[in-house]
Amino acid sequence: MEANFVTDIGIVLGVAAVTSVIARAARQPSIVGYLLAGLIVGPYLPFPLFADPHRIEALAEFGVVLVMFAVGLEFRLAAFLRSLPVTGLTGLVQVGSMIYVGFTLGALFGWPTVASLFLGTAIAISSTMVVTRVFAEHPPDDDVRTHVISVLVLQDVIAIVLIAAMTGVAQGGDLAPAALALLLLRLAAILVGMIVGGLLLIPPLLRLVARYQSPEILTVFSVGVCFALAVLAQQLGYSVALGAFIAGVVVAESGRGPEVEHTVAPLRDVFAAIFFVSIGMTVDPTAVWEHLPLSLAVGASVVLAQLGSVATAGILSGLGMRRGVTAGLALGQIGEFGFILAAIGTAGGVVVPALQPVLVTVAVLTAFTTPLLLSRAGAIVGAIDRITPARLQHLLGLYESWLERVRETHSGTRSPLRRAFLFLAIDAVAATTIIAFALAWLPELTNLLVDNLSIAAGTARILLAGAILLVCVPLLRGIVRNAILISTTVSDLIVSSATSDEDGAVTRVAMHSLRAMIYLGIVIGLGFPAVAALRPFMAGSYAIPVLGGLVALLSFALWRRAGKVDMVYHSGARELAERIARRARPETDPPLFEPHDVAPLDPPAPSPTAEHPALILGLDAAAEVTIPEGAPGAGQSLRELRLRTLTGATIVAIDRHGVGSVLPTGSERIAPGDVCAVAGPAAAVARAKGILLGLAERGGGAEKGPAKNSDENPPAG
Repeated sequence: MEANFVTDIGIVLGVAAVTSVIARAARQPSIVGYLLAGLIVGPYLPFPLFADPHRIEALAEFGVVLVMFAVGLEFRLAAFLRSLPVTGLTGLVQVGSMIYVGFTLGALFGWPTVASLFLGTAIAISSTMVVTRVFAEHPPDDDVRTHVISVLVLQDVIAIVLIAAMTGVAQGGDLAPAALALLLLRLAAILVGMIVGGLLLIPPLLRLVARYQSPEILTVFSVGVCFALAVLAQQLGYSVALGAFIAGVVVAESGRGPEVEHTVAPLRDVFAAIFFVSIGMTVDPTAVWEHLPLSLAVGASVVLAQLGSVATAGILSGLGMRRGVTAGLALGQIGEFGFILAAIGTAGGVVVPALQPVLVTVAVLTAFTTPLLLSRAGAIVGAIDRITPARLQHLLGLYESWLERVRETHSGTRSPLRRAFLFLAIDAVAATTIIAFALAWLPELTNLLVDNLSIAAGTARILLAGAILLVCVPLLRGIVRNAILISTTVSDLIVSSATSDEDGAVTRVAMHSLRAMIYLGIVIGLGFPAVAALRPFMAGSYAIPVLGGLVALLSFALWRRAGKVDMVYHSGARELAERIARRARPETDPPLFEPHDVAPLDPPAPSPTAEHPALILGLDAAAEVTIPEGAPGAGQSLRELRLRTLTGATIVAIDRHGVGSVLPTGSERIAPGDVCAVAGPAAAVARAKGILLGLAERGGGAEKGPAKNSDENPPAG
């Protein structure tokens, strides 16, 4: 039979259908099946089925266009801007960290600069397909799902910028300063022109077409717009993916985005499968084995660096350890954008042959590790929680509550905090750009000074460093000024709305601790992306010691503040316990705890729970929960309950028939009739009450049963 496009499509889709079913039966994402199909029909294995790689590669470009078109259809600018205050720090730290890690690994294995940069960008973006599939089998809590999906949306936007930038790098073959500057200016002009022109023309035309109420015409028109803008982007020297994404964005602005997405989805899925099969066809199994050490190193780095960067940024964003760590586990893989970026580098001839087999191996490995790790998220969060010192646990719980209150108060688009963050980002981008170009031009400028001023090369470099610093001084001042403005605004808001105290000591402790956390978040949020951007322009990682020193200094200051916060936390917990004790005993009884001049409360109405004002400065809610007979938590220790791990709330005191316990240890067991004082953010306290009273399941990706054979540092709960 003569080979042609029809034959190739039949072979590819037939084999992909079988392998994708096998992958789904093994509870793996379909992308694993498509990559396996590529190995089967490719030229490297002796199977009787064979498809022409060049024809399949041409068809695969349809998959890139349609996938990017669908991403644009799902993109909503308003929703994206709303999610930025929470996900912005996580996305920037995660992408910056992964680019730096990938670039460094490539350099360690002797890859050229551009090839190492392609490796860094390829592993920086997680897989929406894998995450969606894993969430379907291991559903997390709603707040975790919302955060992860928002980070994926931000990653998609960053990926579009990376695709456009790396297309120019692939065409130029290097990172020459003049070429890079021209590339960025040209990219900005083209993006603005295509988006503005598309928004003026496409939505009115699409609404006109939609009046005919014909799905066929609507689909053909929308896909026509998609490919027209893809061709336009290609003619302008950029990837077809950029034009397809812009087409999706402008089509979505017509208000017909969901309808178009529904009609285009089957076509997108078919050609997306062909795209991943084409990736699998390029992989030589012998090359996979040859580069297995690098693949394992990259795979381990992806899992660990994603977990560390996402969890750290999530905690500093005020999401708490549970959400931060679970999100880091969910995002620990590479996605379809990595293959698109690798294909751009391959087409430009600027990447090493090992890149494709390494990415395929890492994609398959991380597709297996993601569901495995996410299913153990509860145990992993609990393990991290157990080794975290108590003073940091208390500080992070307060910090989560503080920022939750700030987000509720300053959610408007005209918030001064939003403006401060915007100017902070502008100054940071400008300073990083100036330093990057200065580093790129440093050899030429050094030689120029040496030749014209007859000075030593070392002196010339010192003069140039001083000139760079002088130029960046206004920008650095702006960064410091806005960082101070952000920390002052947030701390003033929290202190002014918290419970007042007579001597002001609690207020000062809270203010200083909160400002230290904010400064640490700003340094990490700006530092990691800046270091990633500067890494290709430096012979060594000179910026890492500077960033590490700042982080270490702020961390030391934070540790000292955490000790004072811990004293306040203990004082507030004891006062809350005293209130509960006063509710349960006659006024003539001696106090169970040291008195704190707390006014007696009226006897409670018959109810398993009662609310208290926040006695621990900054905690939104403090509630007492009476454990009924038959409650799921009755008889379990706080270590087994893992309440803080599952919800973010903490049992700070227990009253049992007139005998009180303040900040109980993990070995303390809950008994029917106990009155537990639960403190934390309002939403966390609500979840904790539901678990203690048997009104909610213990979900969130954690195991359903109690933890076994674990030792927890006190306090627990």
